[in-house]
Amino acid sequence: MSESKQKFNLSQTTLIGLAFFTTGIAWSMFNTQVNITLFEYLGSYALVGAWMAMDNIIGVCIQPIMGTVSDNTRTRLGRRMPYLIIGIPLAAIFFVMISTINSSQDPLWLLLLWMFFFNVSMASYRSQAVALMPDFVEPVNRSKGNATINFMGGVGALIAYIFNKFLVPISLFLAFLAVAIIMVVSLIILLLTIREKDSYSYKLILEREEQEGLKIKDKKERPNLVESFKDILAEEDKSTLFILLAIFAWFVGYQALEALYTVYGMDVLGLERGDAGFMLLYVAVAFLLSAVPAGILGSKIGRRLTIKIGLILFIGALIIGFLIQTVTVITIILFVAGVGWGFININSIVIVWEMAPTSKKIGTYTGVYYFFSFMAAILGPFLVGSLIDLLGNYTLFLVSSFFFIIALIFMFFVKKGEAELTEEERTAKEKAIQELR
Repeated sequence: MSESKQKFNLSQTTLIGLAFFTTGIAWSMFNTQVNITLFEYLGSYALVGAWMAMDNIIGVCIQPIMGTVSDNTRTRLGRRMPYLIIGIPLAAIFFVMISTINSSQDPLWLLLLWMFFFNVSMASYRSQAVALMPDFVEPVNRSKGNATINFMGGVGALIAYIFNKFLVPISLFLAFLAVAIIMVVSLIILLLTIREKDSYSYKLILEREEQEGLKIKDKKERPNLVESFKDILAEEDKSTLFILLAIFAWFVGYQALEALYTVYGMDVLGLERGDAGFMLLYVAVAFLLSAVPAGILGSKIGRRLTIKIGLILFIGALIIGFLIQTVTVITIILFVAGVGWGFININSIVIVWEMAPTSKKIGTYTGVYYFFSFMAAILGPFLVGSLIDLLGNYTLFLVSSFFFIIALIFMFFVKKGEAELTEEERTAKEKAIQELR
């Protein structure tokens, strides 16, 4: 492969990242504001948490299907773009409709209906938004590409939190409309600057199909979860099982905190709606700032130790936040928690990949990782919300910290996951990981 072909095109990848950017800005505004509207109807943290998990349930069902459908789509616009062209505007429309709901006038079912349509629209294009990057970026540069599109998603989240502060106090409709307009404008820029038919991956497929005279069915091997669990349980060293249990526990705590925080901010701290949502900005900023150092630290002192440090930071921050519930203190602890989350999240999937016994098992272990994290995202807000309803609305940080403490305990039983491979094994695993992205 020539040097020019291997060179990473940052500007192009950033533009490709606009697709993922639309998910970051929309979900961040959704997670900080829709829970408040739900609470006005339901008055229960558990019920709010249950309905806020709707997106994860729909995502688990729709995203894999849509990913496979787009893999086998052939149009003059490409195989990803058609779904972005349909999905992003529809999601923007339903997103705005959510903000028109008034809890004192409109029935609950109407809010849930708009939420359902929005969730379906978002799920219909998220897989394609992620897959667009590896279509353009060659395997050797996909780690950089993955970092770039995730950074774009983080920028979207930051903008949403800023809108919480400055637009939500003026009008919830205005804030949601601004997000919807940015989503559509991002799509237009993407369409004007990126030609999917020029992506190296799509061109290779079309060339092969022209030579062979038939359509290539691009089927990726999907891991069998039941067989994967059997393999993991049969392992003599239970490190894989314990890291998965730890992942489930900390995602329960984190997803619940994200889904319920703005309700807590208004209900307990007495904040205005926009100010409560804005406070999550500190978590996002801290995560972005700590992401690169977390990766470096994981290489220097070990991934397991880095994750343990992150968990201790998160637990300490939550306990202090529970003991001293003032806006100033909680602002500080949210930033500290964001740093901790960076240490945890950046190193967790890498440990799971390292635990795969062979490169062929990378896909299997990745599937199990996402199964545990998705199940936590579905169950977490309801579990934590139920305990808050039982113990009191001021216990959000305490209840969330309980799950992070469980995760820390599990981490002490994880004995593998560091990079202790031969050069040949490392090359084989890196190739398998790149194929997943």
